[in-house]
Amino acid sequence: MNKAFCIAIGLVMLCGPAFAIGKKDVKEIIEAAYPGAKITEIEKETYKGKKIYEVDFNHEGQKLEAIIGLDGEIVKVGIDD
Repeated sequence: MNKAFCIAIGLVMLCGPAFAIGKKDVKEIIEAAYPGAKITEIEKETYKGKKIYEVDFNHEGQKLEAIIGLDGEIVKVGIDD
């Protein structure tokens, strides 16, 4: 293999979540999973030692809270107290 190509692959692997999502992406993820959701707050937080987005939203009369990983995965959704 080409040496430069190998170095580039190594750098991508070392950089970790280089393709982290932003607040706009988080909004789209929630709206796709919960059509009609009204998002009230999006904050970047730490959950179990990892950076995540915490999203407060209303859906079908319930106040919910979601945890979204920087990779776009919905980690957890529950009732917001």
